[in-house]
Amino acid sequence: MSRPLQPIPVDLTGKRVVVTGASAGIGHEAALELARLGADVTVVARSAAKAAATIDALVARGAARVRLAGEHADLGRLAEVRALGDRLATSHPRLDVLINNAGCYPGQRVITAEGLEEAWVTNVLAYEALTTRLHDSVRAARGRIVYTASTMAGDLDVDDLDWARRGWNGIKAYRQSKQANRMLAWAWARRLEGSGATINVAHPGGVRTNIAHRQRGLWGVLNRLAFLTQRSPRMGGDVLVWLAASPEVVGSAGFYKDRLAIPCQWRDDVDAQERLWALCQQQLGVR
Repeated sequence: MSRPLQPIPVDLTGKRVVVTGASAGIGHEAALELARLGADVTVVARSAAKAAATIDALVARGAARVRLAGEHADLGRLAEVRALGDRLATSHPRLDVLINNAGCYPGQRVITAEGLEEAWVTNVLAYEALTTRLHDSVRAARGRIVYTASTMAGDLDVDDLDWARRGWNGIKAYRQSKQANRMLAWAWARRLEGSGATINVAHPGGVRTNIAHRQRGLWGVLNRLAFLTQRSPRMGGDVLVWLAASPEVVGSAGFYKDRLAIPCQWRDDVDAQERLWALCQQQLGVR
């Protein structure tokens, strides 16, 4: 049984926060709690209408409307992510917290119009595009970046990121993306060292969300059964709030679940991290 959530003794008034994947699940809960702590929160959803609906839902649950702003992008489309990053960089020259949280758990292999596999774009390249565009804003505020990842990670093959050679497997595609999130966070941690800005990685645990709704067959049945025993989005989202707000993690660069540091088996493989970081920058078209 998960321990009860403890209040975070901090006032975030005047702090500027961006949360992707804020329309539902753990991103929604994190946006709500950070707004309740006084932060000015920009919620990122898939469309302008969904962003507006997200704000309405947060206000109905007790967030002050003056604390909330909406942004939108399909994070499976790099062109939209780049445009989002440009808008946020203009509106947030100082950014206290960037929470890269949006993700997908694909039910089939989808290659986007840009020629990239959907889960890789949504779960990895969208994080990297926004971090690349906004890290100067975070540095200016001596702020924080939070990546949502998972202990459900592995199967990374940098020579077959789009599953053209390997047989398609949605679970392994998700695992590949979550391994990459952790490795790329450590690459960013080196680049942020000495700047006053920090990056940490969150594992929310198994959470009752709709992220696996596209799974079919046996895995779809198993996911629906697991849904009955998983933790609430509020419990899963707590680690995002804690990493965004707690004074306990100032200057850290770790992998956390339930406000506790946990090991990452790819933490020390600097060469692999750097190769992956350079590959992602190339995929983003960054020179």
